[in-house]
Amino acid sequence: MNAVVSPVQIRPQRPSMERTFRQALTDPNIRNEIREALGWDDSQVSRFLSGQMGLTIDKIDAAIDVLSMRVVSRRYLDAMTELAGTGVKCWCAREGLGDCGGMS
Repeated sequence: MNAVVSPVQIRPQRPSMERTFRQALTDPNIRNEIREALGWDDSQVSRFLSGQMGLTIDKIDAAIDVLSMRVVSRRYLDAMTELAGTGVKCWCAREGLGDCGGMS
């Protein structure tokens, strides 16, 4: 008798600033770079990770930059989604033949 195996569904994990900060501040390879960018010492990192200290508004840009993240608007992402749907290098669209793979 064959057993029925159901497929495993893996949901992508939504990016999280909290998770990104935690991973970065506990990674010894980049912790010091982040501390320097934020002007923090080890006690401040510890208080931040335990929720006893927050990130001040004047440090937000430095924090995002040192984590190699970029802030973009939803409008920008919507536009990129629309372009990717057609295909950024779509030969058909460039030649006036409609979307690649679609019936236009």
